[in-house]
Amino acid sequence: MAAPSLIAVRRFSPSTRLRLQVVFAKGWEALAETYRLQAAGFVKRLRDRLPVEEALDRYFREVGVPAPLVDTVRARTLISLSSLVDAIFDEAPEPEARSSGWSALRPDQMLDALKRRTQYIEETNLECRLAASLSAEAVAATHIRMALETADLLVPEISPDEAIMHYIRGFNLPSVEAQIIFRRAMAKWAEREPQLDEALVAAPLAVSPSASQIEYGGRLRLGIRAIG
Repeated sequence: MAAPSLIAVRRFSPSTRLRLQVVFAKGWEALAETYRLQAAGFVKRLRDRLPVEEALDRYFREVGVPAPLVDTVRARTLISLSSLVDAIFDEAPEPEARSSGWSALRPDQMLDALKRRTQYIEETNLECRLAASLSAEAVAATHIRMALETADLLVPEISPDEAIMHYIRGFNLPSVEAQIIFRRAMAKWAEREPQLDEALVAAPLAVSPSASQIEYGGRLRLGIRAIG
């Protein structure tokens, strides 16, 4: 995902273009804050398994934060974790003395250590995937919220599905993520506008005298049908 593009807003009126730029700017800031919150949660979740810096780097690899936001998210996350960093160094235990002798080199001891290490890595990877999944859901929720705000602004001029796709194209979302955001945003819009279905069902039909044409009393607005 790249920074939001404003090239496509030229089709709208000047006032709508300006409001749309404000919405896109709010969306970009909302995404930065969402990534910051999720990165901090990721580090806290893994504080017993990974150092702060390593956990933060792991977050960026697991989640795939957009490149233009990486430095901003990292700086904001470190600032929000300043108290945690101080606590970690205050509570840091004394380094354990390594056992001497040849017992650590016994085959059974080495095998047990290898098994424990493998299990620890697998558990850490699982925790990373779980935390990354939570982050992905939070980011998707932010996209959906801002897509609906975009639709609220543009619906007087275009259909809701076109407005949602305008947001998705503006933020250049990957195809899979775009489809998820589009479907969920459309579902949210349908929940907010249940009267649309009732209006279509209750719309009176005007039958021409020749009975060969049927005219709908309401105006049906059709937008895009699918995304590719």
